[in-house]
Amino acid sequence: MKWIKTLLIMVIFILVILFSLQNSNEVNLRFGLYPFQDRFWEIPRLPLFLVILCSVFVGVLIGGIGDLYQHFQLKKALRQNEKMIEKLNKEVETLRRSGIESPSLHTED
Repeated sequence: MKWIKTLLIMVIFILVILFSLQNSNEVNLRFGLYPFQDRFWEIPRLPLFLVILCSVFVGVLIGGIGDLYQHFQLKKALRQNEKMIEKLNKEVETLRRSGIESPSLHTED
């Protein structure tokens, strides 16, 4: 399984290199609020592949942060549920030791 992962990483790496070689033209990036303002924020000329790869990286980073947040929320809920289970188990043991019979689920008419 480890060699399949290594092979997959190598193929992706080769595809990224091929993509970079084929998209080496430089582009201008501008950002501004055109309808409201005439001024633009400009970045010096950058290769197209760098712009695209950085955009993909930022997207993956944002998605990873969202996934990490969800992971911590689920862990928090799991800890709370485990505490509740432990509390309820102690309560059941206390009731068993006190001699109180557990209620029957079947009702007789």
